[in-house]
Amino acid sequence: MKRLASILLSLTMALSLAACGEGGLNLNPGGGSGEPGLKKGFVGDTLSTEWFDFTVSDAYSCAQYGSYTAGAGNKLVVAAISLKNTCGQSVDMWGDDFAILWDSEDGATLALPAGISDDQFPDEYILKINETRAGTAVYEVPEDFRDFVIAFQEIYEDTENPDNLDGVEGNTFFVSFTAEEK
Repeated sequence: MKRLASILLSLTMALSLAACGEGGLNLNPGGGSGEPGLKKGFVGDTLSTEWFDFTVSDAYSCAQYGSYTAGAGNKLVVAAISLKNTCGQSVDMWGDDFAILWDSEDGATLALPAGISDDQFPDEYILKINETRAGTAVYEVPEDFRDFVIAFQEIYEDTENPDNLDGVEGNTFFVSFTAEEK
């Protein structure tokens, strides 16, 4: 849980700082010169992390998905995501590794737990060597927003400071889209 809170806080801070630049939102200021940076894409683009490639192939909004109905003042955003392990070892994954952000002071949340629909990513799973896995991430968001970013941040084990349970931050990946109603 501490890991998730740290990731969410980091992603929210990164998005809010990126929005401060002239000309609006710049999600790729440094471009990846060996330093941790921000990488951006759109629905259909494949982004490469240290451990896997991922593609958000579809993202839309709706009031109900599977057995879950959004609460008053909210809607659901459903994102189809595919992953391909590219690192040569199994990777521990969680259903909430991909957060969603929107333009608001409190604009971030993690995916809803598995069990809403059979096509959701499990809450915990292993992405095996060279495995490709596709699934759905479902988010409950305020109904008055339409533009979103799905974000993933690399977090490495801190080998220099084993007591640091939050790890060391790597690159952050943003996939921007407008969630149309389906």
